[in-house]
Amino acid sequence: MRIRKWGFIPSLLFVLCLSACSSKSAATAQNAASDYGVAMPAEINDSVSADSRYENETGEKPETSLASETGGSQMLPAGRKLIRNISMNVETNEFETLLSNLQTKITQLGGYVEQSDMSGSSQDRMGNPDPRFANMTVRVPVNQIDSFIESVETNGNVTNKSESTQDVTLQYSDLESRKKSLEIEQEKLWEFLEKAESIDTVITLQQRLSEIRYQLESMESQLRLYDNQVDYSTVSLSIREVTTFTPIAPESAGTRISNGFTSNLKLFKNVVLNLTIGIITTIPFWFPIAAVASAIIFFRRRKKKKLPAIALTKEEKEPSGTPKV
Repeated sequence: MRIRKWGFIPSLLFVLCLSACSSKSAATAQNAASDYGVAMPAEINDSVSADSRYENETGEKPETSLASETGGSQMLPAGRKLIRNISMNVETNEFETLLSNLQTKITQLGGYVEQSDMSGSSQDRMGNPDPRFANMTVRVPVNQIDSFIESVETNGNVTNKSESTQDVTLQYSDLESRKKSLEIEQEKLWEFLEKAESIDTVITLQQRLSEIRYQLESMESQLRLYDNQVDYSTVSLSIREVTTFTPIAPESAGTRISNGFTSNLKLFKNVVLNLTIGIITTIPFWFPIAAVASAIIFFRRRKKKKLPAIALTKEEKEPSGTPKV
């Protein structure tokens, strides 16, 4: 029994080191096992060369082979993993219509609005135009993104547009390779756990299995994120309501004069309108003010009329012989 117990430990140590040495060849692993005086089981040898066996059986080979950061050869899938991000600034004089048309188009293309917010109102309390703003983050299937951009340009005036593409093929392929190696290690650890006869060995295997399970979940989550970002392009829209579009091409002198005259005429009209509204809305305050002002004027005039009469009365009361000072 003791011989079986101690003979199991070298194989266990080898399996625990497999995750750090997954890029080594089966021959290197065989030599490492022989250093412990234990022959490497055929199952481990088969698991290390699983990739080569799969390639021989299926006859499928990736089209691209790039060197990884560790100096090994990393096989890439035929299709590249590209993340496409687009940002657009849009002007519109039909704010609600544009938002409605965009929402309809997004639904038709199979996309969705990831985030949106809107601020402002159509006019302020004085009746002046108050531009509205909207920011939207839209996710659109990558094969429908050009159709969506065309719809935005048709329904609004695009003043700025920028696009970036991120290639995550290497990161994606590296994650898949690491995930596959962990799955192989996990499978072998389960086999050893079934044969374990020591409590310490069982605890050690379970701890390593827990670590592998956590790493696999993290990798699967990252792969799903990459898939979503690759399959759905991100479009960031900044929409602003305007009365006059920003010209894309330089304006001629005649156009600038015409636009300036129109703008000043609108400004003068707004000033007169606001002044008229201000006068009409303050009429209730004018009556008490006019009454107070009239009373003040009446009493001041009355006081001025009384002053000469008072002076004349004083002169009559004084004796005629009394010299005037």
